Amino acid sequence: MSLCWRGFCRTGVASPNRQGQDPKRSAMLELTVFLSGALVMVLEMVGARVLAPYVGTSAIVWTSLIGVVLACLALGAWAGGRLADRHLSRRGLALALAGAGLGSALTALCHALVGQWVTEGIGNLYVAAVAAAVGIFALPAFFFGMISPYAIRLRIGSVDTAGATVGRLYALSTAGSILGTFLGGFVLISFFGSASILWGVAVCMLVISLCNAAKGGKVRVALLALCLIGAVVNGMYGSWQEDRGGMRLVESPYNSIRIYEGVDWGEGGRAVRLMATDPGYSQSGMYLDAPADLYFQYTRFYALGPHFVPQARSVLMLGGGGYSVPKWILAGKSALAAPGEVHMTVVEIDPAMTDTARRWFALEDDARLTVRHEDARAFLNRQKEQYDLVFVDVFNSHYAVPFQMGTVEAAQALRRAVAPGGALLMNVISAVSGDDGRLFQGIYKALTGEFAEVQVYCVSRPDRPDEVQNLMVVAFPEKRDGMTEEMLTAQAAGGAASEAVASLLSTRHADPLVFDTPPLTDDFAPVERYALMLLRQ
Repeated sequence: MSLCWRGFCRTGVASPNRQGQDPKRSAMLELTVFLSGALVMVLEMVGARVLAPYVGTSAIVWTSLIGVVLACLALGAWAGGRLADRHLSRRGLALALAGAGLGSALTALCHALVGQWVTEGIGNLYVAAVAAAVGIFALPAFFFGMISPYAIRLRIGSVDTAGATVGRLYALSTAGSILGTFLGGFVLISFFGSASILWGVAVCMLVISLCNAAKGGKVRVALLALCLIGAVVNGMYGSWQEDRGGMRLVESPYNSIRIYEGVDWGEGGRAVRLMATDPGYSQSGMYLDAPADLYFQYTRFYALGPHFVPQARSVLMLGGGGYSVPKWILAGKSALAAPGEVHMTVVEIDPAMTDTARRWFALEDDARLTVRHEDARAFLNRQKEQYDLVFVDVFNSHYAVPFQMGTVEAAQALRRAVAPGGALLMNVISAVSGDDGRLFQGIYKALTGEFAEVQVYCVSRPDRPDEVQNLMVVAFPEKRDGMTEEMLTAQAAGGAASEAVASLLSTRHADPLVFDTPPLTDDFAPVERYALMLLRQ
């Protein structure tokens, strides 16, 4: 007599009511585990794009998304295992698969409502990022978590081979996750919008559900039809919204870019077009009646470059965005002595940014303009050319410079890129002094180790250096030959353009810049912690 427990037999023979031993069913189970592993990673990869308009793009957001998804997968795995022990059937697995599909569909349908509620109701980024991830992804992640343990329980036919079965199915799930990671990160988000991908995940999961148990599938067929209709309607709505001139959304592997228009009453009611990649902030702006003019106040401080180096012929800009500064330079609106002879190189990591600038921000082809689509630090590490002016305006979120661009090693690379007699101008959002100034202080310490002279200009409140604001950091490879601030201001006197430069020069922070904050390094650059002050703004 063999001893049986929970459907297993000591002799290695499955009990008569075991399922999953039919070769076709076994193959279907293995395919289900593989595809589910792939689709859950597609869901997670697109998650960052879904969250970006509401909580931004940062390590905080990625941490929240990964943590919430893992927690929900674990909870789903626990529930799936218990359910499999109590009610084991193909139909049970099909319902778990359908739950993952329905959850993905609800995510596609409701993510904007949940995200907007989080943005308006929660001020703390940590809490907001976790809440948004829970509200948007908890349901599909929970049902995805149920699938593997349920499928394993169906597939195991004998205690003697249980280890091999579990190992094979986990390997298949992991292989699927690898495929889903590369498919989502390299392909899908480069060619499809977030909502379309979510609808696609929902459709695929419902199809897999029907393949596992066709019996009683009328409801799932109806849900599948609704998902297909939702995907079509979503695409039509996006096209309609764009045609009527509403907010436009461009998604890429790097950003979720929103383009919208408005009126700036502070500028006499002039119409403007804005670009945003993070909630509550606009990264680029343009006057519709004067596309080459500088709109944002901080961008006007790049005029200090042509003032200090009027004979500049080569300009490097790290970070393109809406290409406001390149358009201004190439249009001859700066104080450069020979604007027609200037050659400008722009390094922008996201090709979608450049495409957006060409389509909506009046960026035109120009023989004097070279665009390189790559990471700014990687470009600096490799290139050998020197430039008369180097402009830096790079951010990986609305509040933080990418850590690798503010370190000692980055300062060394920037110093190599600045030609003798040239200048570096870098936009940093921070205070100058106090705890809110640690980000600037770490970058300043890194720059002063490589450049002979470093100045800082407070864009918004020069009388309040302890307040967070845009800071324009100007670094010179050589000392400025004893030219005092008064001499530079006097040099700028006379004429409207010169008056504007004199106004910029007057915002220089003149107090001694002595800080305890250590310089940032590639090994230790806590920019996320230093930039927390911006979350209170």
